[in-house]
Amino acid sequence: MTSAHPAMTQILDVIERLSDHPYRTNFVLLGEPGTGKEGLARAIAHLTCAGGPLVRYDASGFPEADALALLCGSGRRGGVAEGADGGTILIEEAAGLGPRVQAALLRLLKSGRCERLGMAPIDTGNGDDGLPAAKGIHRFDVRVIAMSDRDLVGEAAAGRFRHDLYYRLARVVLTLPPLRERKDDIGPAVIWMGNRILRDAGVPLDLLGAEDFRQASVDERARAIALDPDAIRALEEHTWPGNFRELEAVLERALLMFRRDGRLTGAEIAAALGRPPTPD
Repeated sequence: MTSAHPAMTQILDVIERLSDHPYRTNFVLLGEPGTGKEGLARAIAHLTCAGGPLVRYDASGFPEADALALLCGSGRRGGVAEGADGGTILIEEAAGLGPRVQAALLRLLKSGRCERLGMAPIDTGNGDDGLPAAKGIHRFDVRVIAMSDRDLVGEAAAGRFRHDLYYRLARVVLTLPPLRERKDDIGPAVIWMGNRILRDAGVPLDLLGAEDFRQASVDERARAIALDPDAIRALEEHTWPGNFRELEAVLERALLMFRRDGRLTGAEIAAALGRPPTPD
């Protein structure tokens, strides 16, 4: 896979390096909603900790005490940190974490400790972070991939995100560009995503680009949908405020609701985008 966008070139280079020499570290993934941060995070976790657990941590909308209990556990119930021991925590929106959760996450990354709420410490020793450590409290070996729609450096400068936590997380920082800046990537993305949509819907057809359709055999054409060049142009002209989430919705409508035969045309893309038909 290649991309003409410099940010995507950097991301693909990181993926290639991790494929050749995987190592565990923390990541920050930035980008607008729908740019594919979670998919990239899962790919990175697979490369850096194959076979280890990957646990998603989404505390949005939770009161801070509940968000803290979700991370560290409460009473006899373990939390995300325990479930991710030996693997990776995937944080859904890091910029939305409250001060107590940020402090607990920093402590987890520094010392491996994440004490359950409502559990009184028993006896004490010395923790690696200089704080008292309770016997019987487990230390967890986790790495974190933190995603955010917001600029975490700006959030830290504004005092809403801890600087020390940011630099613990930001060992590798990758920013996914919006789809409107990646016109050259739309064609390959449409083929990949369109075929997944067809497969998930149980449609026994393959979506092929115009050149691949031209070179296909008669039997292959009978089992294919040709993606017309005017369909690609219609997709490239759209600004994609919803990024890949919007693209997926548009393709689903175009392929499953508006397509009439073995071609996907610009008119069908326009219909899926909710645009009025072009007069003849």
